[in-house]
Amino acid sequence: MPPLPSDPEIAGLCDDIYRSAISPEMWETLPGRLAAVAGGGSWALQLVRPGPPWHSAVHGVGFDPDLLALYPERYAAKNPWLSGLMRMPALQLIQDSQVLDPEKLLHSEFYADFLRPQGDIHRACGMVLLRGDTGGLIASCNYAPRHAESIGAAAGRILDLVGPHLRRAFDLTRLFERSVICASARIMDGTAAPHACLALDPRSRLVACDARGEQLLSAGQVLRLGRDRRLRFVDDAANSALDAGLGTGGRVGHGFVVPDPVAGRILARLAPLPRPRAIPPIENALAPERAVVTLTLTLPSRGGGVADEELRALFELTPAESMVLRQLCVGLSISEIATLRGVSQNTVRNQICSLFDKTGTRRQAELVALVARLGT
Repeated sequence: MPPLPSDPEIAGLCDDIYRSAISPEMWETLPGRLAAVAGGGSWALQLVRPGPPWHSAVHGVGFDPDLLALYPERYAAKNPWLSGLMRMPALQLIQDSQVLDPEKLLHSEFYADFLRPQGDIHRACGMVLLRGDTGGLIASCNYAPRHAESIGAAAGRILDLVGPHLRRAFDLTRLFERSVICASARIMDGTAAPHACLALDPRSRLVACDARGEQLLSAGQVLRLGRDRRLRFVDDAANSALDAGLGTGGRVGHGFVVPDPVAGRILARLAPLPRPRAIPPIENALAPERAVVTLTLTLPSRGGGVADEELRALFELTPAESMVLRQLCVGLSISEIATLRGVSQNTVRNQICSLFDKTGTRRQAELVALVARLGT
């Protein structure tokens, strides 16, 4: 971890920076905090996507809101400061005079359309915090020439001190999200439900999984990890369904069936992972490797145990009714049970009605509660 500054105001700023790692929405306030400590200036965090032409996701304070809204698609490509800054090493403070010809800047379209209308804020200092597949994450401050000795000097000092902490906070944001997902997978290990749970990123790369997921991967009969930890089913149709579900962020569809040489059929379900929203540059920088969906694989109840025999004897259940009862108890819906068993929903409804008659219950919740009370 970079050493914390001794200046109390800068140290307080660093505290806010590290709080952003736990609460990503707090990244939104950081440009304003930087401006407050510097005494002013137009501050921005932006993710510059590979170019030229440059494209940017930006969040800033001290800029004209209308011009800033147009910046990513209209002005980023015209910004001569970006091409010079993006060539410089990461975590190195860069002044505009190191990478820009002042005369060329003052005669540029970017200066005329974006900088001059905002109070001639054509002086700048900045730092590339990190580079990745999505581009470079940059922190920068613009200011008017008359403020070079005040705001300009303070901004350069602040960036030099807090730049490494901004980089570390971003790394911790990424690590914290993974840790939460891994902890959730460990909780799943402690449940008795016949589910395997896996967390996937937008490219179907595995981020975390529970013990049952690891068992399926080790067996290699249903799931395998390919290059770059990309999760693939052995069955091509299942891969097509998985990729289609990832394309919608797991928000469309009710699952799909995966062939299994042992269990016969496994029900696969995708669900989007909720997460706190950060500002666009942070969101876009995290996007390629953050888990976006959970893939839950439900194994069919095989029956045959002492508890199943007791249930059948107690309520005179058929094997099919016993299986439906088990699947209701692990939270499957009627449509999911029908999909998993390869029967119609009407067949499952009829079997549930028979279960009501035989057990003296009237609702599914009452039926599940009865089984729970029996300790089975």
